[in-house]
Amino acid sequence: MEMDLMQAKSAVIEAGKKLVETGLIARTWGNVSCRINEKEFVITPSGRSYESLTPDEIVLVRIEDLSYDGDVKPSSEKGVHASAYRLRPDVNFVIHTHQVNASAVSALGRDMTVDSAMHASVLGNKVPLAAYGLPGTKKLKMGVYTAIEQNPDSKAVIMAHHGAVCMGADSNEAFFVAQTLEDACHVFLAKKHNGVKQIEKPICYSSIRNGENMVLSGDDGSSFETPLSKELNRDDFGAAAMHRDIYLARPEINAIVHAATPEILAAQDKCRGKLKPMLDDYAQIAGVSVKKAKKENAVKALKGRSAVFVKGGGVLCCGPDMYDANAIRMVVEKNCQTFLASCSFGVANYIGFFDALLMRFVYMKKYSKQKNQ
Repeated sequence: MEMDLMQAKSAVIEAGKKLVETGLIARTWGNVSCRINEKEFVITPSGRSYESLTPDEIVLVRIEDLSYDGDVKPSSEKGVHASAYRLRPDVNFVIHTHQVNASAVSALGRDMTVDSAMHASVLGNKVPLAAYGLPGTKKLKMGVYTAIEQNPDSKAVIMAHHGAVCMGADSNEAFFVAQTLEDACHVFLAKKHNGVKQIEKPICYSSIRNGENMVLSGDDGSSFETPLSKELNRDDFGAAAMHRDIYLARPEINAIVHAATPEILAAQDKCRGKLKPMLDDYAQIAGVSVKKAKKENAVKALKGRSAVFVKGGGVLCCGPDMYDANAIRMVVEKNCQTFLASCSFGVANYIGFFDALLMRFVYMKKYSKQKNQ
């Protein structure tokens, strides 16, 4: 196969946008690539939004040694993509996602059997689990390489505590594999995990820092702005007082999202003291754990973290802006779903503390550098 370079770059950009639109990937997470020939492929860059990608930002990478030219860095998971192209000459397009159901399966510590004939016709009879490795490492790449090598009939691989790799002859097939995998994972999880009971949802208050003030908005339609310098009575303004405490203690935080989905409330109720990471992106973005705390202790529980479960229901997700706060909400909710599914299957495969700590450190250092560019 020999594909035109610009055509391949356009296919990668369009696939990335389509994946974002369907919710299979978000923000800069995941990555997409397209084979050019038997020696090269193009792939999305590291840390850039799919919605605004240009052809100049799509990087040409050599399969043999992962080398590339230019100043734009390719995705750190380029080795995973190269493994697929090296082992599978029929594969010309690869999508790596952090999709919700596949992520939940990734923490179960087992291959996933595919019982549905319709799903099996796309994925094969089994979707293998690749051995765990930290993001961007040789160990992660070799885990995926081995899983693909030992399962030549499978079009997808689940990456332990991480996400999935979906392969196809072209972008349409790879995208269809990703969608089918998400459906098949839903069916697999439903064998033992039938969702969560609907719990009465508290009023959620989110806020933004506005200069020397704070603007607080409730999902009941309420809203008010108050100076951060003004003391607030906790009995009358419990949520507002808690938000104010966070802003005063953490000057880098400019937005707080309060989320209380059924999955978040159920996981908060079920975990003891704190919810540890079962997924890499949770460890990176939320922290080595998310603690449970009374409202007056929220600031202390947030130390070194980006989220806290608060008494009365739900989680506060804190970021430098609303975009980042919502990203934290997404990974917290996904880790909650993964935790609940794991409980239903009777397993508790958490990421090790030092691995989580290292990922958090690297992410914060890398993210701070990107923000300052």
